[in-house]
Amino acid sequence: MQEGDIVIGKVRDVTNTITSVELEDGSEATIVSSEIAPGRIKHMRQFVVPNKTIVCKILGISGNRISLSLRRVNSKERKEVMQKFKQKQAITVAFNQILGENASEVQEKILKDFESLPNFIEAMREDKKIALKYIDEEKLVAIQKVADKKKKSHSLNYMIDITCLENDGITKIKEIFNLKNKNINLTYITAGKFKLSLTVEDFKQGKKDMVQILEEIEKKSKKLSCEYTATEER
Repeated sequence: MQEGDIVIGKVRDVTNTITSVELEDGSEATIVSSEIAPGRIKHMRQFVVPNKTIVCKILGISGNRISLSLRRVNSKERKEVMQKFKQKQAITVAFNQILGENASEVQEKILKDFESLPNFIEAMREDKKIALKYIDEEKLVAIQKVADKKKKSHSLNYMIDITCLENDGITKIKEIFNLKNKNINLTYITAGKFKLSLTVEDFKQGKKDMVQILEEIEKKSKKLSCEYTATEER
């Protein structure tokens, strides 16, 4: 974990000033009242109650102290993390049903080699033979059905405004949008205005890819003496 990470946790205790949260790995963290929601809060339990699962952003880590923010997580980030959490829960339930009393032992072995069960399932989508190291062949068909379930996709969208004042503006804009990432969908809106869309399965990786794409557009725009702005659609 590091500052800026989006994490999921369960509320353990709520006071007027501090909310205690237990993260997935068992770590204890806190949220001060000003990071629960913007503005003055009259009733803290309107936002946080014990045993509620919440999505937060890590503001800082100092030794064993982890500071979180609830209000700095946007709806897309919250939705993505909750989907992953529910996916992990669903996979765990499936493993318990299929593997029975051996489920815990198998999961422990898998988590020595993979960051999470969803990551293991993703690897199985690429090569089902990977599972044979951890799962008996007779159980593999049932586990494969879990892996074959369609993964949800997410769309990242930005409105791009580009102004090239010189006569060869159209040529420059074409050059600007000749991007390295070929998964981008570009839609013309009106003169100098475009919608940039990137559809991804991994939201976190998609955000990183989009940052690189926007940096590439900005760099090209400056090089070609064009004005550029990008606004995320939420």
